[in-house]
Amino acid sequence: MMKKQWFVFTSLENPQETKTASPYLDYLTWNTKGRWTAEYKDGKFYHYENGAKDKCHTDSILNYISDAGENWQMKIEGDHFVHAPNGDYSRAHTDTVMHYIGWDGRKWRAELLTLIDNLHPELASDCPEGMLLKADNADAVYLVQFGSLHHIPNPDVYFALFPAWDKITVKSPEEVNAIPLGIPLSLDACLIKANDSDPVYLSTNGVKSHIKSVEDFNKVGFDWDKIKVMSPAEVDAIPTAPEYEIANW
Repeated sequence: MMKKQWFVFTSLENPQETKTASPYLDYLTWNTKGRWTAEYKDGKFYHYENGAKDKCHTDSILNYISDAGENWQMKIEGDHFVHAPNGDYSRAHTDTVMHYIGWDGRKWRAELLTLIDNLHPELASDCPEGMLLKADNADAVYLVQFGSLHHIPNPDVYFALFPAWDKITVKSPEEVNAIPLGIPLSLDACLIKANDSDPVYLSTNGVKSHIKSVEDFNKVGFDWDKIKVMSPAEVDAIPTAPEYEIANW
């Protein structure tokens, strides 16, 4: 399976404010005092000066200014950031978030959203991909998407997607904990479609994933009455993530 890393952004000044998930991160660098846009793909960063694609260099690291105004260097290992003060990896630490100052001079938090291409559910019949899931000893409910657990943060988000609690599959803690933990669904997670077409999408964290069929929609347990009908332009404006995969569970 091929993986792509996108970034999910939340304001550190206003936690209710988010930016659309994107493969691009705009940052200020401390070594050249410049404005750069970073894209992470194929295991390395593509750095675009002032966001210009014709002014690009590649590297395994990114130098950024933290929300505290400090100089840090970062690299990505797996689904985590490795942060080193002033590039000193003897003092590095690993985290799931990056706190930095953006082009706008404001303080932001970035998290990684790992998108998995070419995930074929028929190849893994015991895979819970697409399942609504919880452990039998805990209250937390998750959607399994892109190979990770995505926590449904509260009942309001749950009932924006599902009609009742009985849609949840309960498994042992060992089975649930064996699945990597991804980022939670956003508070505005919802089901959407355009008013001139049939495709339905799960929209969360600033991206939309196509639910491929009526059978898949019903298998997960989504609620037909909760679909928000939007204009084609509104739907098209939301970046498209890989399709919502449903394994043979």
